[in-house]
Order: sequence, then structure tokens, then C-alpha cells
Amino acid sequence: MSEMKKRLQRRGARKGFTLVELLIVIIIIGILAGAMMLVAGTSRDAAEASKIISDLRNVKAAALMWLTENPAGYDDTDWTNLKGNPTPLNKYLDKPLPSTHNYLFKTGKVTLRAAEGTTPAETATVWFLGYDLGTTGANVRDGVKNNLAKQASSVGLYGSTTGIDLTKDNPGYYAGGTGGNEVYIMVQ
Repeated sequence: MSEMKKRLQRRGARKGFTLVELLIVIIIIGILAGAMMLVAGTSRDAAEASKIISDLRNVKAAALMWLTENPAGYDDTDWTNLKGNPTPLNKYLDKPLPSTHNYLFKTGKVTLRAAEGTTPAETATVWFLGYDLGTTGANVRDGVKNNLAKQASSVGLYGSTTGIDLTKDNPGYYAGGTGGNEVYIMVQ
């Protein structure tokens, strides 16, 4: 019996961790690190989506100022030509748009609600400012597109410049996914 006590005392006096204890700690650290990676990726996508929306709003504001200063003489052709040469908007922006950019300047028909007391809906030609999510420079991740789709109805992001019907609950908001490579807001 005394030999058994000696063994137990020796075992208790030993300092350090066993291999099993070290493995458990490593596994727990791995699980926590994996969870942090998921959270960081999701917040990064949300931040990039917010940046795209903010950039669209800034360029839209510049376009409205440009239109206000030049109400006559600017037509749909002038608007769509901004894709190739956006320099007229640069004086209204904090930093000029680069010569190679992902912005799209398009026109499209929109169905408007009928005026009070009338039944037929009207159509109007509208200027759209878009952002190309699928170009080489942008090549936006699907998580960013999904975040844009979540915010589309509250921000007014559309998936195309055609088929927009403002008389409906969903007039053509951006739906995201892998196929949605362009997002638009109305300018005028």
C-alpha cells in the first residue's frame, strides 16, 4: 500500500500539461478563430456595400449640381457620354473620378403613379447612375451583392434601367445573387 501512495504523490507533484489538455486548448482556439473569421468576412461585405452606396450617392449629388448649373443644353446623350468622360462632375466632388471607373450613366423608361384623379399611369425617361459590380476592377464578392440586395428597397437601388414600375411594391429593386452585376439609382 505504501508503494501506491508513493506513485500517487509522484504523479501529483509533476508540473506541466498533458498532451490531451494541450490538444483541447488548441481545438478551442481553432473554433474561436474560425468564428471570428466568419464575423469579419460578413462585416467586411457590409462595409463594402455601404461604400458602394455612399459613392453612388456622392456622384448622384454631383450630377444633380451639374444638371442644376446647366439646365439647358444637356440631354440624354450628354448624360450617357459621361461614362467615357466624367470630368464635368469632378468640380462637384471631393476627389475626381478616375478615368477608368465602374460608374454607368444610362437612361431608361420608368412607369410613374397616375396623378390624383386620373387612372392611366405615365412613363418618363429618367437618368440612372449605376455601378458595375462585375468589372475587373470591381469584381465584387457575392456577400457584398447580397448586402446591396438587402438594402435595395430602403436606398432605392435598382437592378436595371428597364422595366421599372413605380406603381408596384417591388418596382425592380436590385435582387443581388451571382447574376446581378449592375446596380442603379435614379438621378433625375
